[in-house]
Formats: sequence, C-alpha cells, structure tokens
Amino acid sequence: MHTYSVLRERNAILYFSGTALSKLGDKLYIIAIPWLIFELTQSAASMGMMFLFQTLPFIFISPIAGVLADRLPRRILLFISALLQGALVSIIPILHHLQILHIWHIYILGFLIACIGAVFSVVNSTVVPQLFKKESLIKVNALHQFIDTSSVLFGSMIAGILISKINVYNVLFLDAFSYIPIAISILFLIFITEESPKKSKSNSFEQLREGANFLVNHPVLGPFTLLVLIVNIANGALISMLVYFSREKLLLTSEEVGWVYAGAAVAQIAAIIIVNFQGNKGNHIRLMLINLFICAIGIITVAFSWNWQTLLLAVAIQSAPVIMFNVLFKTMRQSLVPSHIFGRVNGLIMMLGLGTLPLAGFLTGILAEVIDIRIIFFSLGLISLFAPLRFTRLTRINIKEEEVM
Repeated sequence: MHTYSVLRERNAILYFSGTALSKLGDKLYIIAIPWLIFELTQSAASMGMMFLFQTLPFIFISPIAGVLADRLPRRILLFISALLQGALVSIIPILHHLQILHIWHIYILGFLIACIGAVFSVVNSTVVPQLFKKESLIKVNALHQFIDTSSVLFGSMIAGILISKINVYNVLFLDAFSYIPIAISILFLIFITEESPKKSKSNSFEQLREGANFLVNHPVLGPFTLLVLIVNIANGALISMLVYFSREKLLLTSEEVGWVYAGAAVAQIAAIIIVNFQGNKGNHIRLMLINLFICAIGIITVAFSWNWQTLLLAVAIQSAPVIMFNVLFKTMRQSLVPSHIFGRVNGLIMMLGLGTLPLAGFLTGILAEVIDIRIIFFSLGLISLFAPLRFTRLTRINIKEEEVM
C-alpha cells in the first residue's frame, strides 16, 4: 500500500489535517510562552520553572490518560481535550487585555494545558489502530512522524515571524482558535473497529496494574521498553546539553547551532522516507536494534566533534535512527496490544520514555560541572552501543505470530 493511497482515505484526511494543525499550534505555544515569560520577568529561573510545570504532567498524567482511554469513548476524550486546551490557552491573552495577568497565572494555566495535552497525546496515539487498517500502520506512523518533524523545522520559524508581526498575545489567541477545527475533525472520524471500551468492575488502580502486568510480561514489548529506558539516558543527556556543548566546547555561533538543528531535521525526514518505503518488509526487531546501535555511534561521534560541520554529521547519525525506531516501535505496540488495554499500555510506555529524558538531562547538567561533557557523551554512548547486544535474542521472535487479531 502506497502512502498516497492511505492519504485518499477520509480518516487520513481528517486525522492528518487535525494532526498538522495541532503540531503547528504546539510550536506556536512552545515559542510564545517562554517569550512571554521573558518579557514579564527577564528571569531564567522563571523560564525553568515553566519548563517544569509543562514537563511533569506528561510524565504523571500519561498513565492516567491511558486508563481513561480504556474506560471512556476515545472520540469524546479527544474532542473535549482539544476544546479544553484551546479554552485554557485563550485565558492568557484575555487576562492580559484585562490587565490582570501575573506570572503565577501562566504557571497554573501552563500546568493545566500540559495535563490536558497529555490526555490528548495518549488518546490520539491510542486511537490510530481503530482508524486505519493494520497493513497501513507503518505508513500512517511515518506520516505522523513526518508532520511532527516538519513542524519543528517550520513551526518555530512561523512562530518567530508572527510574534514580531502581531505580538505574542495575538499568537496565543491564534493558537487557541486552532483547536476548534481540530475538535471538529475528530467528530467526523470513522472507527473501523469497536470504539466503546470493554466494561470493567475493577477500579482505576487495578486497571493500571493490568496494563503494567501486560507490558512487563510481554516477550517483546517488555524488553524493548526496558531497552528504551537505557538508551534514553544517553539521548536525554545529548538533547539537554547539546547547546551547552556547542557553546562551551566548540564555541559555535547561534547561526551555526541553527545549522546543526536544521541538518538533523533533514536527516530525520530522510529516515522517515526510508522507513515509509521499507513498509512491512524485513525483520522489524532486527531493524530497531540496528537503529539503536547506529544512534549510539552518533552519540560517541558527538564527543569527538570539533566544529559545526562534524557536530551536524554526528547529530544526524544520532537522531535519524531514533526517528525510524520511534515509527517502528509505535507500529509494533499498535499491532501487539489488544484495543481494550492499549490506552493503559501506551500511557505507561509514554510515561517511562518521557520520564527518562528530563531526569537524564538534569543529572547530566550536574555531572557536567565536575566531568568533561565529552567524557560523559562518550561513556553514555558506549553504554548505548552495548545495550542492544543484550537483546539480540528478540530477533528470533516472529512478531506476526504475536500480533493481535
């Protein structure tokens, strides 16, 4: 099945239109909020506090969102969460126009927006197998990743232009209104499998434990989740300290750092194209392990970079296979987890993955005060290089035999 044939489907048009608008709105918000906080406080500590309020919900709310996705109609959850996000975002410019906006308003609203956003993100990912046929999941996930990556490349640029032209408060208003067409598109989605979740007499904690037991005991998803946790330590360290490394060790200018990020985005788009053409061919487990191996080589290469060109190459080597891995891992769990428990399992995996990244970044920042950052990158790269070797036994498992019918 070619990508263009998927895009001709009604669900694809609605789903990806909403996804593209949602991702673009996210980038407007992500740029506008730090800009606004700096205008109000000129404080790095305030910006760091906002980052904390925006990160924690995605770690702690994701498993709760998974439970909700398995207990309540997912269409309704998506619709309500989209409208709530838009309403909460709009409060910030409204308070400004009323001349009563304070920094603590932004903290509280940012936390609530992140909580609702975590619900939307988990449910939006969970609902994919109910909208598309199993044989098209890789292409769907690849296109979703392409939209996400492209929004990083172009969304920040659009946000910067809009802030300079119409001011940050109007940008937030524009972001708020973008949720209306997203919510409308959700109402017209057609579910090809049963939408209503299975009823259960157990409480939320027992249902969450059921999802955790499924994940831990699954012969493929359990080991791969553990592997992701290990590898994400190195990835989190690199992501969080890349600008510090660029400025401290390589003495790069802002333009050169921009070229590094742009080059990485181009490499990621190339990776999406490759995994899209790869489709359902070959052993996905072997390909996923190879991607992690190449990613580790990229992290080690970063440690030996000496200018922006070598850093660009190293970051491209690190980030492109991560994108391929994400598409394949998302497709794998969509194929292997039953629909009635998918929300919980998906929420737990997202919580574990998201939780590792900021923790790794925080610890790396502390270590970098006493240990050369090159040594940290090299050491973590070596760990990530050998970690996949412990999981090569998984290549002997036939995923098709494990797939949910």
